[in-house]
Amino acid sequence: MDLNTVMNPTERAQAMREAAEVNARLRRPDGTLRGGNLDRNSFLRLLVTELRHQDPTQPMQDREFIAQMAQFSTLEQITSMTTTMQSLQSSFRAHEAFSLLGRRVYYLNPTTGEMESGVVVRINRQEGEYRLMVNNREVGINEIISVQTEEQRIPANSAQPPATQRRSEQ
Repeated sequence: MDLNTVMNPTERAQAMREAAEVNARLRRPDGTLRGGNLDRNSFLRLLVTELRHQDPTQPMQDREFIAQMAQFSTLEQITSMTTTMQSLQSSFRAHEAFSLLGRRVYYLNPTTGEMESGVVVRINRQEGEYRLMVNNREVGINEIISVQTEEQRIPANSAQPPATQRRSEQ
């Protein structure tokens, strides 16, 4: 029995369209291709295409199919875990920012290079980053050098942070 393993023109055109679609999604703005990160839909399309075009005289072995399904399951779990971690990270950032509300913070003024201090009166979120309003100026949370607790006295006319409350550089 002679088996024709060549795709007909319609199947070939469909395969070419699907490959072009995947390549277009993977292409960076500079024209290079990104690494082969498959999302779950791409993985399922690839699996279905593989099953559809397999040689009937040599079907996919059970072990191969189970291995691919295990890979898909792992992909689903990693996707879910990534989403959860991103949500958790966002919650931590929000908590960090809102815990500074009403507290005296010390930061470097980027225009003068001088250390300044002030009380955080408002929190803004812009493009996923929390910005603190201090002395009518927006200060990024990563620009904060030190935070003063309520128990500490504020030295008169001093912009120097208490030595015990310095935040470590991130």
